[in-house]
Amino acid sequence: MNRRAIRLLPLALVIATVGALLAPAVATADPIGDKQAEAAQLEAQINSNAEKLSTLNEQINSAENQLAEANAAIKAAEDLVAAAQAKTKELRSEVARRAAAVYTQSGSTDGVEQLDAANAQDLSTKQKYSSLAAQRDDQIVNQLARAKEQLTARKADAEQARQAAQEQADAIQAQKDKLDAGQAELVKLQSKVTGELAALVQKAEEERQAREAAAARERYNLLVQSAPATTSAGTTGGGGAGTGTGAGTGGGGGPSATPPPTNGSVGAVMAYAYAQLGKPYCYAGVGPGCYDCSGLTMKAWAQAGVVMSHGSYDQMASFPHVSMDQLQVGDLVFWDGHVGIYVGDGSVLHAPHSGTVVQITPIWPGVIGAVRPG
Repeated sequence: MNRRAIRLLPLALVIATVGALLAPAVATADPIGDKQAEAAQLEAQINSNAEKLSTLNEQINSAENQLAEANAAIKAAEDLVAAAQAKTKELRSEVARRAAAVYTQSGSTDGVEQLDAANAQDLSTKQKYSSLAAQRDDQIVNQLARAKEQLTARKADAEQARQAAQEQADAIQAQKDKLDAGQAELVKLQSKVTGELAALVQKAEEERQAREAAAARERYNLLVQSAPATTSAGTTGGGGAGTGTGAGTGGGGGPSATPPPTNGSVGAVMAYAYAQLGKPYCYAGVGPGCYDCSGLTMKAWAQAGVVMSHGSYDQMASFPHVSMDQLQVGDLVFWDGHVGIYVGDGSVLHAPHSGTVVQITPIWPGVIGAVRPG
């Protein structure tokens, strides 16, 4: 069977290329086109959401910067308030100490002279000096108190700014969380739609391949009908190939009465084929890890420089036909939808079907022909 791999391509590539698969078909419905449109819409939504998420991320960065600035302002205000409080306490202690000193020295000229030798002449002068000093101390203390109040107000403003920035950051994060959740759902849906689209593509490809195979089969039938009968018609498959199917299934009626000589590079073909023994069958496989039947024969004969299509019907219609009693090592043996390489002694090397590996078995019943590439 002519099979080609259908891989799950990136969404944009699938959308861009899948239309060509529908060219041969004419239908009123267009399920692949509808699925393409759905996939394109999802991709547009995902891209739009990604742009919105990028914007939200930048907004969150800005809000976090504002929050950091507010926290720094609060810290600076707290430090200044603490310094003002300490200075106030220090000044109050100093004022109390000086007041006590003036009081104890109020009856002594020594104390007055120490404070202000030019003006402290009597007790009234001492008292006047004490009063002025006290007033200055009070002014300084009051100034510090006002400064502390201002710093406290500044801290309160900074705390309000921090709260506003935090609320803004929280609101933006909530939007981002909601958009992230929606984005995850869209990506999940995109994966589902991509899988459905790939399945539709594969189905369309399989239908196309079936049409091609039917056309190749028809070409082969016409070729056989127009060719002269061979002298080996009616044989049961000499050379150990006997299938017991008689004329029509053993290769009789082929287009070539005299088989061409075996290709001189058949040794390379067989060496490659034997090296693949044990590797698994896989749909549309052409190696090196796995093969389908026509992929194995195509790659094996490529070692001899022979180019052939990936498809058993096309391969059967592309080379001179031989009867089953004249098989040589390297010839291709065909069933309806299957092909193997003749290895002698009535056996073929082939990749049978899913769940099996490349192996050598006796030729199965139901052979419809054989060819000799070259």
